[in-house]
Amino acid sequence: MGVSISGLTAGTTLGEEDVFEIEQSGVSKKLTKQQLRSLLFSDPAFAVPAELPQEGDVVSYDGSDFLSGALPRWRVIHPDAYSEATPASSSTITFDGGEINAGIRLKATDYFVVGTPVRVEIGTGVFHYGICTEVTAALLTISGAILPLSPILSLAVGTQDMVKHVDLQYAYTTDYTAVAASGGVSGNAINYGLVHRWRGKTGYLVAFSAAHQSTAATTVINLKLNAGSAVSTAGLSPAAGSATVYGAFTDSALGDLIKANCEIADKQTITVVIATTGGVAYYLKVCMTFILP
Repeated sequence: MGVSISGLTAGTTLGEEDVFEIEQSGVSKKLTKQQLRSLLFSDPAFAVPAELPQEGDVVSYDGSDFLSGALPRWRVIHPDAYSEATPASSSTITFDGGEINAGIRLKATDYFVVGTPVRVEIGTGVFHYGICTEVTAALLTISGAILPLSPILSLAVGTQDMVKHVDLQYAYTTDYTAVAASGGVSGNAINYGLVHRWRGKTGYLVAFSAAHQSTAATTVINLKLNAGSAVSTAGLSPAAGSATVYGAFTDSALGDLIKANCEIADKQTITVVIATTGGVAYYLKVCMTFILP
């Protein structure tokens, strides 16, 4: 007399050699766990759909959904968010500033915080790099390349790992010296010690600051990348200090870099320039910020 399945003791574990009973065309047959697993995974009906994540796949989260692959280094902002077809000025972009509409976030603060890398495409494939220095719901303010007042083709926000800081300090006096007597050209700016050799990925200068212990507030500080043109149209004048106290750091003016992008490549140099006749800076410190796109 047979025993009904409901009358059997329940099993709590399964071994590879445990036997199952199956029926094929009215004939009872046995099947082990190992055989059952092999048959299930080779049956197309039980195959894992290709669209589901597989072992070794890379997925990322964009704030609302999981996406296949890693997030791009630059996240392009929907053009409906910023209301100006062109930059509002050489260093600002206007946003709608309103509430979410059709799933689009319209405030600059939805995308940027102070210190966030910014990339503006003006002209196909021509990118202008900057860094957010101030942001409100309706206005993004950028330090970096002068923005042409032409149509914006794309606006993107970068990640914090793109930001690189480089500091230079000279523990004595750096000044401007006329060198005609020594065979040079009168009025050349001579710099003592403030030079840096760049190594690694190409970077774009987006801001610089300077401070010194000189009592003069008229010394003009500028930079040259790879011995090229001065990066700023006006440079900057650090606040006066004293013989023992640094003056306040002075920042480069917004939208005051002369090139579309001040680029520095591997093994090129950065030189600090004292640009005014008689200009003197004691224990000069220069802090620079670059974007590595």
